[in-house]
Amino acid sequence: MPAWFPEPETRDDTYGRYGEGTVSWLARSTVPRAVGYRTFLNRNLSMLPAGCRKDIYHRLRAERHHQDGLFELVVGRTLQELGAEIECEPEGLQSGKRPDFVASFPDGKVYVEAVRPMMNREIGSALGQQVPVTELVEKNVPPGWAADIRALPPVGPGEPTRHIKAFLRREMALPPPAHLDEEVTIKKAFEQGDLKIILFPQDRDGLSPGTKIALRNAVSFFADDRTPLLNAVKRKYKQLAKLDGPALVALNMTSATSGRGDLDQALFGVRMSRWDQRSDEMERYFKANGLFAGGHGEPTISGVLAFPDVGILRCADPVLWVHPRFGGSFPRALEELEIRRAPTTGPEVSVQNSRRVGVLENLGFLAER
Repeated sequence: MPAWFPEPETRDDTYGRYGEGTVSWLARSTVPRAVGYRTFLNRNLSMLPAGCRKDIYHRLRAERHHQDGLFELVVGRTLQELGAEIECEPEGLQSGKRPDFVASFPDGKVYVEAVRPMMNREIGSALGQQVPVTELVEKNVPPGWAADIRALPPVGPGEPTRHIKAFLRREMALPPPAHLDEEVTIKKAFEQGDLKIILFPQDRDGLSPGTKIALRNAVSFFADDRTPLLNAVKRKYKQLAKLDGPALVALNMTSATSGRGDLDQALFGVRMSRWDQRSDEMERYFKANGLFAGGHGEPTISGVLAFPDVGILRCADPVLWVHPRFGGSFPRALEELEIRRAPTTGPEVSVQNSRRVGVLENLGFLAER
C-alpha cells in the first residue's frame, strides 16, 4: 500500500501540541491514534481511482484544507461502497462544468459536488483568539482565589502579549482572601479589546485548590447552523447546472449543534402552529419557505446527500434529502438510504428509514478497530 502519509523516522509518543495542526501532528507523532489515522488515509486513498488521488491528497497535505480533503475522501469512498464507479472532476461535459464526482451505478449515473460549510467559524475564531489570554489568567490567579472571566481581549497569531502578562502579574499579586464574601474586580481596556476578571475566594463555592478558573463565560454564542448549511448548498447551483443526470450536493453537516431538523428547515421549511385567543393550539401546518420551496420545472439540484457526523473516529451513514420537484429516480443504492422529503399533507417531513446500515464500515474508521 503506497505511503502518502509515511510513518515518522523518529519515535514521538505525544499528542497534538497547543496550536499544532493535524498535518503537522501526523508528520511527527507515533501514538496509536496517529498511526491509525495515517493507515486510514493511506488505505482509502489507495482505493480511489488514480485520477482522484492527486487533488484529494494535496488537500489532505495542506493544513488549511485538510478537513475538506478528508470529507472529499469520505464522499468518494462512500460512493464506491454504495456500488458506483467514480470519476473525479471529469472533463468534456456538455455543461462545461467539472463536478467533484461522477458516480456511475449499474442502474444510473449521479453527479456529486462535495462541500463542507464552515459552521460556527466565528465561534471557533473567537475562542481560538481568547486561548492565549485565558492561559495567562490561569497562570496568574493567586492562591486561594478563583477567576470568573467576564471579558478577554482577542489576540491573533503572533501578536505580543507581554503587556497583558505584565498587567495581570501586577494586579493579581494578592494575598489569600480574608473573607468568603470578598471579591476583586480587575479590568482594563487594551488596544485589542477589554479585559474584565472577577476574583473570588475558592472556599466560597467549595472549589478545590487546583481550580483557577471557575467560570469560562467570557463570550456567549448562539449557534445558527441552518444558515451556513443553506448557503453551502446554494453555492453549488452554478457548478451543477445543465448536467444530463441527477445532481447531488454532498454536504458535511457535522456540528455540535446541527441536526436533521436544521437541514429540514433550511431545505424544506418550518412547522408552524396557529393559536386561539386562549393560547390553545388550533392546528399545525407547514410553511414551505426553504431553499427547495417554490419554483417550477426540474430542479438544478436533485437532492442533498448529507453526512450528519464526519470524523476520523467514525462517520454516520449519509442521509438523502430529495428536492420536491425532482421527477426522476436515483440509483437503487441511494434509494436504500434514509430519505427525507418535504411534507405533502400535514406539517411533518416524510422520513423513509434506512434499508441499509453500516455503509461506511469498510472505510476502517479508528473507533471500529
